[in-house]
Amino acid sequence: MTSVAAPAAWNISHEVAIVWVEGEDTVMERYDYVRWMFEKTRNKVGLPRGAMRAGRIIGYADLDDEAQTTELSGRHRRRVFYVKDNDRSEPNGQYHDAAPHEAVDPRTVTPRVYGRLTDRARGRRSARPTAPPPRSACASCDHQEDTLF
Repeated sequence: MTSVAAPAAWNISHEVAIVWVEGEDTVMERYDYVRWMFEKTRNKVGLPRGAMRAGRIIGYADLDDEAQTTELSGRHRRRVFYVKDNDRSEPNGQYHDAAPHEAVDPRTVTPRVYGRLTDRARGRRSARPTAPPPRSACASCDHQEDTLF
């Protein structure tokens, strides 16, 4: 297993699909964040073979036919998305107003796109929509303009 701090050389340019094990709709609804890592696997597509020691697999990346092995052992590096027992989505989970460093919002993950950590993933859900900036009258005429501060 390799942590999220993997070198840029381990690119994701050969990804063709992100497969969500529980189904895309379920994952997008249930998980504010998922953790990710590169996993060394023998296969390019399908559920990664081998021991997933970090947690429960939620999703994984499938690779195209041109993807070359990146290991002397003949294995491919594929992204795997997972949760641990102490994650917010799990019973007795933690991280109610934070997220682990390897977390991404699954809504931002696509093939060849790493994804990002959003306010939702961080547990910062707004109770109400943000109001637009106040408007002020222009000094030289009667039209309204947006204030920038």
